[in-house]
Amino acid sequence: MDCLEFRRRLGAEPQSRDPALLAHRRDCPACAAAWERAQAFEHELLAALDVPVPDGLAERVLLAQATGERRQQTARRRHLGYALAASVLLALGVGGYAWRQHDARSLPALAVAHMPGEIHSLDLVRPVTAQAVAAGFADRGVQLRGPLPAGVTYVHDCPVGPYKTVHLVSRVDNMPVAVLYVPGKQVARARDFHRDGWQGRIVPLQHGTLVMLTDRQGARPFDAVAQGWRVAIDGMGTAQAAGAPERASGLQAP
Repeated sequence: MDCLEFRRRLGAEPQSRDPALLAHRRDCPACAAAWERAQAFEHELLAALDVPVPDGLAERVLLAQATGERRQQTARRRHLGYALAASVLLALGVGGYAWRQHDARSLPALAVAHMPGEIHSLDLVRPVTAQAVAAGFADRGVQLRGPLPAGVTYVHDCPVGPYKTVHLVSRVDNMPVAVLYVPGKQVARARDFHRDGWQGRIVPLQHGTLVMLTDRQGARPFDAVAQGWRVAIDGMGTAQAAGAPERASGLQAP
């Protein structure tokens, strides 16, 4: 079992006692450390879920339901103006629900939701070959047009929501940055975002979109990472031409 297979198995089955898994953990200090982090996370998760049910919860739920029914009966007897106000509030509620549904399908939400299953990729430090990276893009129908950035330690074709992406990890000053290239997905402008403890940036390219993520708070590695992948994917000329508009956008977080 190699390190990559160990991290994938660890992400899927953190409590596994497979002899091959345990043997690799014993022989590889880096994977042993990853195993320790995974166990700590599992313990924290179990502790967070161990919430006692408050006394009298059922009675309070029944009381709230009965109170709601009485309020509905009273509201129906009120003036037409109150009914109109209620209709406006209902429309606002539906609009808020629709917005939340749209946000859950946004690129930031999908990218962040994808990371727990691939968190092991951030621990890898050995560079992958240029041939492996090119093959990952080729599987998505993309031909690289420029030299690769240095420090690419992971490449995998991953489904992210409805999108077929190339998932990469670039290391900048020994800091891992997750990179998702979404072929065929076009966005209007570059923008930063913060979500569930992750910092991210979305950057439009010629024929797709880059989504970059890091869990290191305060870090700003995205300029160098975006420039490196723009050169690799779009080519040298387009990368230079696109630099000024991206800087002018201001990269405002939503």
